[in-house]
Amino acid sequence: MREILNWRDAKRVSEICVVAPTQKLAEEVCSLIDQKHYREIDVVVATGGRQEIVDCGQALSEKGAKIIITRKGTKSIFEETTALKVVGLNYTLSDYLWMLKERGIYTPGLVAFFSYDPLGQDVLQMCEMLGVQAKNYIFKNFADCRTCVEDALRDGAVFSVGGAWTDPWAKRLGLPHVILENAEGTILTALENAIQLRRVQLEEAEKQQRFKTQMEMYQAVLNFTHDAILAIDENGRVQVLNPPAERIMGCRAADSVGQPVEAVLPNTLLPEVLESGEKQLDQIMQIHQTLCNTNRIPILVDGQRRGVVATFQDVKQLQNSEQKIRLKLHEKGLVAKYAFNDILGDSPAIRSTIQIAQSYAASRASVLILGETGTGKELFAQSIHNASDRRDGPFVAINCAAVSNSLLESELFGYEAGSFTGASRGGREGVFELAHGGTLFLDEIGEIPRETQVELLRVLQEKEIRRVGGSRVIPVDVRIIAATNKDLLQETVEGRFREDLYYRLDVLDLKLPPLRERGDDVRILGIHLFRQLPGGEDPTMQRQFLQLLDEVGPYQWYGNIRELQNFVERANILMRSAGASAVAVSDILRRRTDPAPEPRQEAESRDRSAIEAALRNHPGSMEDAARSLGCSRQTLWRKMKKYGIQR
Repeated sequence: MREILNWRDAKRVSEICVVAPTQKLAEEVCSLIDQKHYREIDVVVATGGRQEIVDCGQALSEKGAKIIITRKGTKSIFEETTALKVVGLNYTLSDYLWMLKERGIYTPGLVAFFSYDPLGQDVLQMCEMLGVQAKNYIFKNFADCRTCVEDALRDGAVFSVGGAWTDPWAKRLGLPHVILENAEGTILTALENAIQLRRVQLEEAEKQQRFKTQMEMYQAVLNFTHDAILAIDENGRVQVLNPPAERIMGCRAADSVGQPVEAVLPNTLLPEVLESGEKQLDQIMQIHQTLCNTNRIPILVDGQRRGVVATFQDVKQLQNSEQKIRLKLHEKGLVAKYAFNDILGDSPAIRSTIQIAQSYAASRASVLILGETGTGKELFAQSIHNASDRRDGPFVAINCAAVSNSLLESELFGYEAGSFTGASRGGREGVFELAHGGTLFLDEIGEIPRETQVELLRVLQEKEIRRVGGSRVIPVDVRIIAATNKDLLQETVEGRFREDLYYRLDVLDLKLPPLRERGDDVRILGIHLFRQLPGGEDPTMQRQFLQLLDEVGPYQWYGNIRELQNFVERANILMRSAGASAVAVSDILRRRTDPAPEPRQEAESRDRSAIEAALRNHPGSMEDAARSLGCSRQTLWRKMKKYGIQR
């Protein structure tokens, strides 16, 4: 049988507790709990006066109780001194009937009924029907009980019915007394009511927790979103104003909520949207000193307009965010840095070329850029990208001559994990995937081997790639800009370049003029490059450099801008060196003013010997070998490939 709990010594109690004023009631409740297999209900006894009941209630509350089941007098004290929910063990007519039956219906004399609240008329009528002389004496606290007993004795009462509070006074003053006990049905009803109440409490607590979580999430969104948010109700009064909105509007939510929206921010047009029920998207609005992009959305509930929510985005902040994204792309090398404004020169040849390239930017067709080494092919490719509708997408460049034939296909199309020895775990994207939504620049396209040309043609036709070692088809949306210093048409005639691929690439062709055909652009480019070097801002050094360029005069600049850049750097170093002699500068002039280039075979022989010497002198670094030759590493790779030189 369930034991009666000592509420003073217990460390924890159940969420539902029965507080019985008598040991008999406590035992009966324990028996019923066992019979009905009720779980987690504790039974305690509190037989003393008010203070004991107060102490019991506070102890039970601290030890985990949520609901108390007890009689009326104790119930009022618990409700007064604790936050616990209390279910009353109310007496029913049958409780009185059973008591009278046990004690004898025909009791001679007055029977005093002591109760916390007035007896129901049904009890008094029952006594009248049974011939029992009855009178009700009401108490509200423990001290009242003595007065009630004394009043009953003065009235001639010979027997009394009450509870645990009146029992000690009746016995002390000599009035026969019986404690009215609750019938089994009354106890079971109270237990069921308490269990249902606790179930409702738990469900409500869960709802409140979900609601609180949702409100916290909504509040976090409101407070930490970058968008300013303003909401009004159906009466046009401000209901929500988040921190970004406070900053833009220059007001506080505490002062604005409840105010008419026009008093907080004139010309919001929110009342207009409330009236029409039509949303307004991507509207430009000036709020004080801030230019904003605005959305105004009506709130409809069951087809009725109940308010409007407006979001405001600071246009300058949007531009800053876009700039940060572009910087992230720049860190990954997937952004074009140059535009047409960065192309220097005022000669008719370069102006005409720029004009043609600008017209190509409006198209999505493939572009083939033709030009000698150093004429600025990638500069034009980046400029076309930045002037096109793909400017916000990635710009990916690959030098086809700088990648070995065995790796070129995996660089272009990517590869799956384990597709070849040394492949990265998890595989890797190729440049086509990286350039999705943007532009892919294929430099030195004439160096692609025939077997890779087949795969490249298929990708250009189908607009989808398949990684090396993979079976999955990946759609790609890429604009191709290719470049070469070779005569690709002649390459197709000689069978080294596929004719179908050539026509797929050469939809729009752009021929870049060599520097020797650009007249005074040499001076414009030369002085621009010179100013970027140490001492280049010195007017005296600039005049000396321009004189030097004038003396070079007729030189043909077969290396174009790269050769000019090398010339400028050497001249700058010699001008700044205190020990440099006029002979050294003259040597530059002599080398640059040689009237004609060497025969091709002799030039290639000298070039080959220089490369072999550089590789011997710098066996551990291709970068150092290229630097000693005055060219880029990509150019060195290309020439090694051309002459069949192994590293």
